[in-house]
Amino acid sequence: MSKEYLSWDKFIVTKIPSSVKLDPIIYEYIKKDHLILDIGCGVGKVSLQLAFQGFYVEGIDINETGILAAQDSARKLNLADKAHFRVGDAKDLPYMDDKFDIVIMHGLLTIIVDNSDRNKIIQEAYRVLNPEGHLYIVDFGQTWHSDIYRERYLKDFPITKEEGSFLVYNKDTGEIEFISHHYTEKELIFLLVNNGFKIDYFRDFLLFSGFSFSLYIVQNNKILIILIYFFYLWEKETLQ
Repeated sequence: MSKEYLSWDKFIVTKIPSSVKLDPIIYEYIKKDHLILDIGCGVGKVSLQLAFQGFYVEGIDINETGILAAQDSARKLNLADKAHFRVGDAKDLPYMDDKFDIVIMHGLLTIIVDNSDRNKIIQEAYRVLNPEGHLYIVDFGQTWHSDIYRERYLKDFPITKEEGSFLVYNKDTGEIEFISHHYTEKELIFLLVNNGFKIDYFRDFLLFSGFSFSLYIVQNNKILIILIYFFYLWEKETLQ
């Protein structure tokens, strides 16, 4: 990301966007003895939800204030034995190979604007997953039917240099804070399969400006991935 934009690790905790909700499909894949890694955990919302239900979760995020808030919440909720949090870089995870049964990325890739970084993050997820593991991804899809986002994609393209990317501004100062990217199905699929994954579950749906829904399931006998790809209200509320 350009130096003129705010680095993600510098966001104060109250400004870190809240994550979308876990889709119930994930509970068809995780077991009580599974070890789960939440990459880009922010303030720990998803990790703590899973810990509250009895799962063991490691949360990692580059933002120290988010991690401190997650640790504080875990203590207050008496979940410190189930949910552990640490500062770290998704491009260089501090974990051994094959450690986790489930890796979660909830709205992480939307703020990764460098294609090389995207590949490194997916490669790291592949490395730390065990051979029968699952990767669960939730991220934002391009919405060209939306007047607001179509205009933003086109207006900001000379700066972002990538179709589907746009600038996000600080509501108080009006200054550019970061670049966000909305993916096409093709982008995400090739990002994943080119780095070793196979698709086990796919769903695409919209929750405003009309509804659309599609489901894809591909069986395989090696690495599985759950891919849930959707445009949720979190974006409408925080990125306008």
